[in-house]
Amino acid sequence: MLMKTAVRLSMSGYLGMKILITGFEPNDDGLNASELVVRSLCENLPQELSQYIDDIHFQIMPGNTQVLGKVVDETLKVLLPDICIGIGQARGYNRIALERMAKNLRYFVTPDKAGNAPKGEQIIQDARVAYWASLSDQESLVSLLQSHNIPARISNDCGTHLCNQVFYHFLQWKEAYYSTMKVGFVHIPVLPEQVIQGWSESPFMTLEMTRQALSLIISRQISAIA
Repeated sequence: MLMKTAVRLSMSGYLGMKILITGFEPNDDGLNASELVVRSLCENLPQELSQYIDDIHFQIMPGNTQVLGKVVDETLKVLLPDICIGIGQARGYNRIALERMAKNLRYFVTPDKAGNAPKGEQIIQDARVAYWASLSDQESLVSLLQSHNIPARISNDCGTHLCNQVFYHFLQWKEAYYSTMKVGFVHIPVLPEQVIQGWSESPFMTLEMTRQALSLIISRQISAIA
């Protein structure tokens, strides 16, 4: 279900575009940084994005590979966003990673929340092998984040689990419906509370820094097409 922030601005702040930001529910009984950050943005939009409060929509995606594609399809058909940015957690990362491409492959080293563990299956049969992200100038986004003392990089491998799958579904939908939607995927480090709860050796990034990073990315994409 799409989530909206509770506060509303006057129509003078209305952009006339729609932005979709997604995270993932936990894959087990623990926490998922992407869900926590997306919910935090939804409940308390950063000041630099507050003028777009009527334009930004948030959704937590299911951790089940078998239903993920259907949820993506239904969400995009209803919302028809101009900008779509998926967020996923990457245990072991010490910086924000902007993904360059999504590939048509599911190879799960660990099962999803429903216990599915595909080993080398296509996400969509007979579809393209891979798609490029369509965000505006991702290299400049890295520089932008670094200028705010936020570690960031471009990533050439989104993995073969649910993060890559949702990214691929977004991009395949864009092609299938001849959409001009700007699509990207951002991997974020885990949060400090996840380290405390058991991932003691994992790098982490604070919630506030992650929120700032995503706010900068979203703002830059809005500016590019507004």
